Amino acid sequence: MKKLFLLITFCCSFLMQSQNVAKVDKFFELVFKNPDLAKELLHDDFTFKFMGICEICKSYNKDTFISDWLQKDIPAVLPNGIKLEVIRKIDGGDDVVFLVEGYDAEGINGEYNNKYAMVFQFKDGLIFDFKEYHSDLLAETTLHKKKIVEFE
Repeated sequence: MKKLFLLITFCCSFLMQSQNVAKVDKFFELVFKNPDLAKELLHDDFTFKFMGICEICKSYNKDTFISDWLQKDIPAVLPNGIKLEVIRKIDGGDDVVFLVEGYDAEGINGEYNNKYAMVFQFKDGLIFDFKEYHSDLLAETTLHKKKIVEFE
């Protein structure tokens, strides 16, 4: 009986993990096509942070993620958008990581093909926290026209 309980617990845990990866997949499928439907996958206390030290590296909530980040901040620096390819999905239950590569993106100061680690945390079956790690040096030089200077 104890083995059966452990098997059921393992199977239920595995299904929950797979459901969270599927929710992130659904989020990516919807976020640019139908932001209102994508928003339904977000917890009321949702936070998003574009990590690093850069002009647009800041925090957003459930509303400003769509209205400010996706509809203002990104189009301002990537007027033709960006294509994203998910390279790997790491399923840690309530913690899901997608490794993503951007391509075919032209920033306001040159080619912007960054690589990302997108870290999602779930709460109550919804995306609670989303942190996007990237090369902030690439973001600053190609999206904000910052220059690299040498010190002697």
